[in-house]
Amino acid sequence: MTTVATCSNPAEAMLLKSVLEANDIAAYVPGELTAQASPDFSGAGIRVEVEDEHAEEARRLLAEAERAFASEGEKTEDDDSAP
Repeated sequence: MTTVATCSNPAEAMLLKSVLEANDIAAYVPGELTAQASPDFSGAGIRVEVEDEHAEEARRLLAEAERAFASEGEKTEDDDSAP
């Protein structure tokens, strides 16, 4: 297993997991239930892992998703400032 992301909260980890699974990459969040039950317990971060052979593709997909999310945020800010 390879860690492809480390998240600061369970919601973020679940979002990334769902992005990967929507692209046919099985993703795992070790300690998922512990982090949800006690968010303070996840001090070192919540890992999102995939099988080693899918790590490169998973990282690429997550980077694309991050860029798309960032550009959506920019559009929303621009839209709000329009007269």
